[in-house]
Amino acid sequence: LNRKVNDEDLKPSSLPSASGTAFGADFSPISAPEPPTKAIPKLSEEFRLEQLSRNVLFFGEEGMKKIRNSTVVVVGLGGVGSHAAHLLARSGVEKLILMDFDQVTLSSTNRHATATLRDVGTPKVAAVKRFLADAVPNCEVILVNEMFNTEAAAGVLDGHGKIDFVVDAIDDIPTKAQLVKACIDRKIPFLSSMGAACKADPTRMHIGDLRSAVRDALATKLRWHLKKLKVSIDDPLIRILYSSEKVVAELAPLTEEQKKEPKAFGTVENMRIRVLPVVGTMPAIMGMAISSFVLCELGEKPFNPTAAERLGKQVRHRMLQHIKNREGEVKEQIEKGTAVEGAVHGVEVDTGDVEYLMAELWRNRCLISGDRLGTSLELIKWDATKKATLSNLVLMSAKGMKEFAKVGKEGLKAEVVEQIERRLSL
Repeated sequence: LNRKVNDEDLKPSSLPSASGTAFGADFSPISAPEPPTKAIPKLSEEFRLEQLSRNVLFFGEEGMKKIRNSTVVVVGLGGVGSHAAHLLARSGVEKLILMDFDQVTLSSTNRHATATLRDVGTPKVAAVKRFLADAVPNCEVILVNEMFNTEAAAGVLDGHGKIDFVVDAIDDIPTKAQLVKACIDRKIPFLSSMGAACKADPTRMHIGDLRSAVRDALATKLRWHLKKLKVSIDDPLIRILYSSEKVVAELAPLTEEQKKEPKAFGTVENMRIRVLPVVGTMPAIMGMAISSFVLCELGEKPFNPTAAERLGKQVRHRMLQHIKNREGEVKEQIEKGTAVEGAVHGVEVDTGDVEYLMAELWRNRCLISGDRLGTSLELIKWDATKKATLSNLVLMSAKGMKEFAKVGKEGLKAEVVEQIERRLSL
């Protein structure tokens, strides 16, 4: 883990081969046949549909057709990205653009989805492509064996037709910020993976926005870098996968040799050289979660991730009582003839619905003002001509309520109205 990377390390003679030894281990097959040398041909449409039959049952024929016709870019083919990439291909995406400058190391085989010992020293993108050629020969895989930057963005994001989704599995923060900005500038949907290292609890995974991320140092630093790039961290396109678990392990300390000559270690200048403790299962889980989210978006069967903590019983009861009080006022206004035209009253939600609306649908955030839990928030009817139901209650702060009362939904920003109505339709 702590030795210098020299040119000699990357020569074929230093790498494991099918009939040689390296790293003190024999990789020669004992009794197993040699791997096939001929490429596996593409499956016929009949066999391809059989391969995807379980997915078709889930997404339906139209949804599956959209997935198959999609183009997805995966940037970063380490533990997270490799698991996301191979599952996207297995699940029907038939055009993948894989981008990574790095090579498979012996220590990375504890978490990489497809790399074997024979892949050590070869590009990570090539290891994924070789695997997919055998598992999913119908998937077109385009390799970009270089580091993402603003110059490379044009070739990757603009040079392959319409990009339907981008998976950001980069672990270098400045580079990650550049990719986020490039996607926002082009209005390409994307999902960014935050830190998988130093953690182990799979029940603490969340998909949310950058402001909702807690106990994640990578997310904190990403917010800072995006502000430097003049990117709003509240941009609706920004969606991240993060773990709210507290860090349970520390980075490995630098050796004395690394302290004296840090530039001699690692493969790229200005990138982290301290080793991160990683339980191999965590990147895999994150990659699988990302691929699930992307597939459901592409197949038009989206889910609404829960990214907030549960509300206390007293808070739920208080929120519900406030809704009932407001509807009581509407009833009085209708009886006096002072209500808005077409107004109706009635409450068709309970405390369980209040929790769902707050935590899951609106994620404890007012989309009008951007205010979050910690300020005064209420569930307000979006359409006065309908009852207070799950599909007609919007979380608003005092500031948001004031603006909504003043201008109505017709006076709000078009993108805010679109976001609200999309969530109400779920």
